[in-house]
Amino acid sequence: TIDTCKDAIRHGAYDYLVKPINIDQLRSLVEQAARQVVRMKRTNAQGRAADEDFRFDGVRGNSPQTTGIFEVLRRIAPTNISVLIEGESGTGKELLARAIHDNSNRWNKRFVPINCAGFTETLLESELFGHVKGSFTGAAGDRKGLFEIADKGTLFLDEIGDMPLNMQAKLLRVIEDGVVIPVGGNKPVIVDVRIISATNHDITNLVEEKKFRQDLYFRIKGVSVSVPPLRERREDIPLLADFFLKEAVGETGSKVAGFTDAAANLLASYEWPGNIRQLRNVIRTMVVMSDRDKLDVQDLPPEINRVRQLTAGQTKSSSDIPLEEIEKQAILDMLAKTGNN
Repeated sequence: TIDTCKDAIRHGAYDYLVKPINIDQLRSLVEQAARQVVRMKRTNAQGRAADEDFRFDGVRGNSPQTTGIFEVLRRIAPTNISVLIEGESGTGKELLARAIHDNSNRWNKRFVPINCAGFTETLLESELFGHVKGSFTGAAGDRKGLFEIADKGTLFLDEIGDMPLNMQAKLLRVIEDGVVIPVGGNKPVIVDVRIISATNHDITNLVEEKKFRQDLYFRIKGVSVSVPPLRERREDIPLLADFFLKEAVGETGSKVAGFTDAAANLLASYEWPGNIRQLRNVIRTMVVMSDRDKLDVQDLPPEINRVRQLTAGQTKSSSDIPLEEIEKQAILDMLAKTGNN
């Protein structure tokens, strides 16, 4: 029951989950709790968190673009300034948001993510601000919103560019006043939440098209971080591939020890329309399906092998490539970019 959960927290529990358990939420909570224990031990041993404790879990890269992003994050993480992260889908925007939170003064409070594109306007308002019993059909009881849940912590608004205009106005008021009123209620709740937003749209274009409020844009864009697609920072691909390989090997117990030079070259030369998310899924699939000591060209998925074949054919004559193959590759690339949605 909620009462026993609250009692457990008073006695030192980190947090609680409501059944049925969401595995992603469980994993996120366990990771946050583990980081808190590690930081507490280091702080107790040293009197303060060490400078080298600044970390970006799951974020890897040594390209000039990525190291530049890391430097910006190091500067803004300790502050309470709002952050807008822009970039294509799959570029790791949520990982960067978590890194900002984990290295902020709010690290021991909740990091609460929400995909603004995944809800209707009514449901999004309820998710963010909460609701009282009977406020709409199905509201069987009072429910806290994510603003209240993230109090003293960080709220990550993913795909904020897809938020309806009416909802943007309500969000702006909460950000400016720091006060939330649940749907159907009249009792204000004071909250202290850091806002980190992300989008795969060009917000300035949406503002010009009157699809995004300019005043909200200025509020969420305290600092803007632009994450380039993977094809524009190919130096990061080998490092990311090795990281995802070790991750997949640890999860599956596989004996795969690395990549052949040929496979590594093809991974580095591929366009990766789905960016880091696609690379991670490809490496996991290769590890699961391969019986080799090293992942080779034969282990690459069809879309990458097909690009290799088409590229080889272009050295002879681009007119030799059947239109059907070009169309098929375009469809596969789009499916990869949208996560097969």
